Amino acid sequence: MTTASTDIKPIARRLARFVKPYHKGLALTLLVYAAAAATEPLIPYLIKKVFGQGFASSSFSVWWVPVVLIGLFALRGVLGFLGQYLLNWSVSRIVMDFRCALLDALLKADARVFTSLQPGTAVTKVVNDPQQIMGLLTNPFISVLRDGLPAVAVLGYLIMLNWQLTLLSMIATPLMAFIMRRVSSRVRRLGSIAYDAQLELVNKVDDLTRAWRVVRSFDAADHERAHFNALAKQVQRNNLKSAAAAAMTQPLSQFVASWGLSLIVCLALLQAREANTGVGEFAAFVTGLLLLTSRLRHLTDLMPPITNAMVIARGCLSLLDMPVEPDKGSKELKDCKGDIQLQDVHLQYPDADRPALDGLTLNFEAGHTTALVGASGAGKSSIVHLLLGFGQADSGTILIDGVEVSDIRKGNLRRQFAVVSQDIVLFDASVADNIAYAQPRDNAKLEQALRAANLWDFAVGLPQGLETIIGANGSKLSGGQRQRLAIARALYKDAPVWVFDEATSALDTESERAVQQALEQWQGRKTLIVIAHRLSTIRSADTIHVLGAGRLLESGSHAELIAHDGAYAGMVRAQHGE
Repeated sequence: MTTASTDIKPIARRLARFVKPYHKGLALTLLVYAAAAATEPLIPYLIKKVFGQGFASSSFSVWWVPVVLIGLFALRGVLGFLGQYLLNWSVSRIVMDFRCALLDALLKADARVFTSLQPGTAVTKVVNDPQQIMGLLTNPFISVLRDGLPAVAVLGYLIMLNWQLTLLSMIATPLMAFIMRRVSSRVRRLGSIAYDAQLELVNKVDDLTRAWRVVRSFDAADHERAHFNALAKQVQRNNLKSAAAAAMTQPLSQFVASWGLSLIVCLALLQAREANTGVGEFAAFVTGLLLLTSRLRHLTDLMPPITNAMVIARGCLSLLDMPVEPDKGSKELKDCKGDIQLQDVHLQYPDADRPALDGLTLNFEAGHTTALVGASGAGKSSIVHLLLGFGQADSGTILIDGVEVSDIRKGNLRRQFAVVSQDIVLFDASVADNIAYAQPRDNAKLEQALRAANLWDFAVGLPQGLETIIGANGSKLSGGQRQRLAIARALYKDAPVWVFDEATSALDTESERAVQQALEQWQGRKTLIVIAHRLSTIRSADTIHVLGAGRLLESGSHAELIAHDGAYAGMVRAQHGE
């Protein structure tokens, strides 16, 4: 990874747009810390009074010293608390806005993005990275406010005391800046490598969590453990190198500062002897110089966390750069009947050696049940992919109620479909929330959908009934229960077009028959598109389209296709073992 890819300035400008709405809160934080910093010169001033008059005059009252000190530190404590609270108030809202923007980009991303984006990477970038970025940036910001502002105040006081020696104390600054630049460059380079390695580790854990059954069925625990250990060791090495580079900053800067401090103290002593100034003034200058050095020592640690924050932000902001799903449609379908036509449609996926759809022309009549059958790769799922607007055909026309799919606004287009795919996706929420997903909740409608999916008795028998949490992707349910729940969700949506892609493949015979009977009740009122490999499930379909290599081989009812004795009849005989 090149240094250019992690250049701080463009990344900082992009982060600034999330900070800008809360600039008033940050400005108020700055004022509070500035008030606290203004009390810093009072410490050397008090030293000057004590050593100058406290030891030389018997009329000097010692009792005001503890009063002033206690009051001073109490005031600094109150101001420090207010500053910290105001800063956290602003930062927490910046993190929230940042996360929402990242999630919004994820929701709007083009479908092709999800072929390469790992779920674990997305979780890290949306949830963890914004908090980590702002945490890394907040600490240096606090250091600037807590140490930088007092350092400026003390520096002003030292100039008032002895401007010649104060300016001379700045001779070490250019050398310290050079050291900071070199160390920051190395931290940035190593931080980029460490961040990428960390994402690899996250993706590995994500894979293992999702594929635990495969891992155990292959008895591959040792294999995966070795792979994980190798990745974890790489992350550990990269983090150690990055930490070592960052750790070099403070000792090097302190070593340089010690030379300057030693020189200044010696010159101050010589100057005090020649000018015969009092002990109080000398003590005040040395105390102020030590306070300044102490504050500057904390400021030498600013760049490594800022650099690491920019490295993480680079990967995090890449979500905002994802291509957005195109939506050029402007038309809205109202009272959709569900009449669908594909006319000479061609589709070939990138890097594919042959078309997924090769001049396909077929119809799905409104209110009819149409089945799609054919071998894997025949183009069945590609048709659904195009109907839902997840992709665009290379050529040809797709019409719904006579309107081209590309002319319909995608949100409106997808509201016309209720889909149960062969890859069941459920949410870590209650049974009711999964069924009424993104729709107003209607208890009567919930019961109707559950009964139609042959799941009502099971659902009401759960510990919390319909409010029972089903776990991540329905992990607390069996395969058949998950599939029936997905079917209930589609039935609840009550869209004009229902698509069932192997929707009953995991069901037992009784449940499958119950679902089929429920669907038969809707025949004539819904456009049903059924994709099935088990041909017994689509015998009652009004029309069966047989696909092969992206083309339409034959169409007709079950009886017509059997009589025709073509591809469909051969498939039926093969499944019956004849």
